[in-house]
Amino acid sequence: MLVSELREETRRIVAAYQPQSSDETANALRELWSRVPPTEGGAFLVKAEIREEFEALGVPVAALKEMGRQIGKVARKRVDDFLPLARLLWDSYGREGRLVASTFLGSMELMAPEVVIPVIRELAQTCVTWEDCDQLAMSALEPIVRKDPENYLATLDPWVSDANKWVRRAGVTVIGRLPMKQPTYTETCLRMVEQALGDSDPDVRRALSFSIRMGARGDLEAVKTFIRAQVHRTDPSSIWVLCDVIRSMTKKFLPRFRDLLPLYENWLATVDSKSQRSVASAIKILRST
Repeated sequence: MLVSELREETRRIVAAYQPQSSDETANALRELWSRVPPTEGGAFLVKAEIREEFEALGVPVAALKEMGRQIGKVARKRVDDFLPLARLLWDSYGREGRLVASTFLGSMELMAPEVVIPVIRELAQTCVTWEDCDQLAMSALEPIVRKDPENYLATLDPWVSDANKWVRRAGVTVIGRLPMKQPTYTETCLRMVEQALGDSDPDVRRALSFSIRMGARGDLEAVKTFIRAQVHRTDPSSIWVLCDVIRSMTKKFLPRFRDLLPLYENWLATVDSKSQRSVASAIKILRST
């Protein structure tokens, strides 16, 4: 299906939308995205045992986001009317419904953040994969934070310590991406995500490593200062993150991290055996730069 056809069909479906007919509209949208040739990757991000109750066709993200953008053009003018559709798509229409809803929730958030942000947090608690969590974070939650960090960045602080791991991951992801466009916020963002060091959940740890690495695109020296300030850390969860920052760092930045080598060599001599492999791999990379 051509992108132009996808846009036109989405606009036609949305033009007839009324809140009381959310089911009808959601079914029409499902029929439309089901006509887009799938890719295996998207479907298999959802574990087999989850796919039994959670539809995942593998429709490309780009097609789903295009549908969401077309819905958003109307939804941002009728936020209250479109919240029922967003909730329905998220709750009952599987992977594809969640990615479409995440996209137009972002347009709605920009128009009514105080109304939409609590809904996004509620939805985040029901994520089932890193993909739906990250799409909700980047597409639905991030727009207002990026547009107005002075007023909305601080609202994410409670997300980082939330009891739900997906809420934590979403918060850490959005905070970490801000320095890419707003470098002056790098130190603030690093301070905010620092409370997640020591998190035992692998999905949160991976998001935290990502967040710290993204800081290097804003203010690389601030990231180095942040890592030095963690010299007291010895717990396996924190050490894994601090080592993955080096292992997964953008290659062109790595030479500027080489002066941290003594810090990692000290960790190798002090951490437990569980962490030594992570530290050794970071040391190997730093020595080779």
